[in-house]
Amino acid sequence: MSRTFANIGYITKVNIDNLNSSENPGNMVVLKKVQDNKGDYYPYVSGQALRYYLKETMNQLGMKLTKLDNKGEYIIEAKGKDKGRYKDILENHPDLDLLGFMEAVKGSGSMALRRWSPVKVSPLVSIFPWNGNSDLLTRKKEGQEGGDLVKVEINTFNFMKGTIVIDMDVIGSIVDELSYEIEPVIDPDERRVRVEYLVNAIKSIDGGAKKARLLDDLTPKFVVVTRQKAGTPIFLNSLSVNEDGGVNIDPIKEILEEFGEIIDEYYIGIRSGIFTNEEEIKGEFKENVTSVNKALDMIKGWL
Repeated sequence: MSRTFANIGYITKVNIDNLNSSENPGNMVVLKKVQDNKGDYYPYVSGQALRYYLKETMNQLGMKLTKLDNKGEYIIEAKGKDKGRYKDILENHPDLDLLGFMEAVKGSGSMALRRWSPVKVSPLVSIFPWNGNSDLLTRKKEGQEGGDLVKVEINTFNFMKGTIVIDMDVIGSIVDELSYEIEPVIDPDERRVRVEYLVNAIKSIDGGAKKARLLDDLTPKFVVVTRQKAGTPIFLNSLSVNEDGGVNIDPIKEILEEFGEIIDEYYIGIRSGIFTNEEEIKGEFKENVTSVNKALDMIKGWL
């Protein structure tokens, strides 16, 4: 059986933000960032945070989410046990179908019901190093007169890159962990609805820490969308922006050629007025270039 994966390599541009904070020592809000072998720091947004932003956006678009109890456990509406219960969960909880879950009953003696998410998300990593910028806010404790100044590290006028890979065949289906056989559980129309929610959430992703005062736009500004036979994240090391603000296109051309055997089709989406070599990209990839949202919408037809 041939398989279908949707691979989305994307670049976004941030303005002034602290999208994902790290551990905060005292009166300081630290950006989550990593250090390379040259000593430069690169702000990033964890894959867990991005999946949460996608989940929130799907809910904003109308998808019903699974409620949590006061211990942070899912309140699952399903009957029976084992495979029958698993099917019930996939049918009644679209967010758990897309983003995965584990349900273990303490003392039951049976294996936990678990689902690996068909949606794989890489961290969103800055392309240029952190320049050391920070902002200040005032934090006031209960009963305190005045307030304490708090330093907030911020990522400014940077590009960030990431990858999302979607295992299309697994959405709404059970995968046998031993034989890898795939058994559809929900009907094709409902599968299409779930894919539409997911793709629309990627197009309009809304999220980030400190939104009340550091609201920023995370939506993709450049995408390479491929229909693949394997779920290989081939764009993780091929997307970059040069010092002039142009997308480096040679690494993308090389990846599209090198992995031609697993790529069935591809589209490149670009948002106007962001990158300095927009016309060069259109000239190089010709009919495969369209708008960002139209490129992402192609995924909806890949079920």
